[in-house]
Amino acid sequence: MIEVIENEGVVTASVVGTDRITVANVAELKTILISKLKSGAAKVVLDLKNVKFMDSTGISVLISSLKTSRESNSKFVIANIQRDVLKLFELMKLDKIFEIE
Repeated sequence: MIEVIENEGVVTASVVGTDRITVANVAELKTILISKLKSGAAKVVLDLKNVKFMDSTGISVLISSLKTSRESNSKFVIANIQRDVLKLFELMKLDKIFEIE
């Protein structure tokens, strides 16, 4: 479900093989994001180009990752966010706290 590419201190994690982040599949995403943020990566990018739906557990993992990035002095960025997920972020005012590329 998660494809990871590391290049010169930048980790890009892409969701592949599904268009949903839900309670059923969020564990792997959380494990990867938190471990990469704690490992000293300068920047971790979560690529959501394939994600059309995210439930509250997915949002929780993103908030947890943002907190970890701040504690670890690293940067956490969300990239290629799709329209429906962006609407959710805007509704919850998450677009104000996350860096979205």
